[in-house]
Amino acid sequence: MIYSEEKSRGLAVPLIAIVLAIAGILAVLFATGRRHSSAAGRVWIPQAQQQGSGR
Repeated sequence: MIYSEEKSRGLAVPLIAIVLAIAGILAVLFATGRRHSSAAGRVWIPQAQQQGSGR
């Protein structure tokens, strides 16, 4: 059948919100990825103290 009434825009608003959310997430990931230095992923792990060789 052919309907003469216009389609509702009920689906457009959630799609626009999803696209804007994805764009925002990508923008944040891009911004945080660009400012990391080479030392950003380093973790300090204390070395275990060596005990005397009395055994």
